[in-house]
Amino acid sequence: MNYLTLATTQPDPLQLYTGRLVGDEHLPDAVAAQVATAPRAHLLAWSAAEAGLVGFSQNAQNLILPLPLVGAGIGIMKPAKARGFVTLFVSTAEQGVISALGSPTFQQATLDGLLAQQDALAALLGCSVTVEDWGYDC
Repeated sequence: MNYLTLATTQPDPLQLYTGRLVGDEHLPDAVAAQVATAPRAHLLAWSAAEAGLVGFSQNAQNLILPLPLVGAGIGIMKPAKARGFVTLFVSTAEQGVISALGSPTFQQATLDGLLAQQDALAALLGCSVTVEDWGYDC
């Protein structure tokens, strides 16, 4: 099992989206053991290739996806009339594009943090992680 910490503090705006989340009881044992050692607010990306799964965990909530992923990307919407946002999306053959996590407002520090981990995320997820600038939210 491999994992990567994406966010470490409670006020960090980077959070899991709530659409497809399940509890810790659905995690493979190795992942559950690692997630249990992380402080509650930490946002983890993980890969359990032996189980054919990849996912994200935060606050006892988890997004679990089947491997292989088709692709992934960091999406950026800069603020103009509204607050903008930063998101990480993944694509699976079965479920299509899924918004996995993000921030409800654009913050350069959040974007910089994801960009700094782009290569590590690609290695962990087993696919390229592109960057898509969607312009301004006007």
